[in-house]
Parts: sequence; structure tokens; C-alpha cells
Amino acid sequence: MTKHLTRTTALACMLAALSTSAMAQDLTITFSGLAYQSGTLKLVAYDSPAAFTQQQAWRVAQQHVSGTQPELILRDVEPGQYSFMVYQDLNNDGRLNRNRFGMPTEPYGFSNNAMLTGAPQFPQLAVQITQQSQNLKIRLR
Repeated sequence: MTKHLTRTTALACMLAALSTSAMAQDLTITFSGLAYQSGTLKLVAYDSPAAFTQQQAWRVAQQHVSGTQPELILRDVEPGQYSFMVYQDLNNDGRLNRNRFGMPTEPYGFSNNAMLTGAPQFPQLAVQITQQSQNLKIRLR
């Protein structure tokens, strides 16, 4: 009896893992509005308002810029709500450069292509990723 329960439990765990991973998908993010075809796109993604506030990224990715509309593919993305921020690191120094007034001097963008006047907030950038939505477009400015 115990052997049967152990096998049944193991089978149930394997099926649960398979069904969860079956829901995960690849998310393709396409970028437009690049001022230069050089540098590196640096992306940070958050999966909750709390993670966003605490700056605990769900994913961080980068892609060397080659071509006019580079894209980045995030693997195994579960359906849910996410926010994305990206900048084009033109001089590859690993940070978003700013002028003396604090304004970015390198191209940047957000999910929802949000035009912000202050610090970004998770709800302003949040996009719903479903099993059907596998593409996201972010315009840099």
C-alpha cells in the first residue's frame, strides 16, 4: 500500500511539473527607435509590484545591437503580469548615463511604451502575458 502511494505521489508530482512547464512559453521582445546600431540593450524584468519596489529583478538580459530592430527572447515565461525596462548602453559601461540634471543620455524604454514624467511604477509598465501573447514591442527614446 505504501509503495503504491509513493508511486502515485511521484506520478502526480511529475504531471504537475509537466503541466506547469507546458504553460511556460518563450516571449520575444522587439525593440524599435534605436538611435544607433551599436552598444548593448540591457533589459530588466519584474514579476510583481513588491519585486519592482525592492528592485529584485525576475530576469535580467542583454543583447548586442546589430540591425535596426533587434529582439531578445526570454525562455520559459509563465503567464502573469510583468514590467520591463530597457536601455541601450552605447558606451558599454554597464549603466544608464545621465546628464547633470539626471536625464538619461542613452536611449531607454518601458513596457507599454509608457511616457513617464517621474520614476516608473509597476502598474504603469505592467503587461499581461498570456499563453496567446508571445510578442512584446518596446520603443526606445
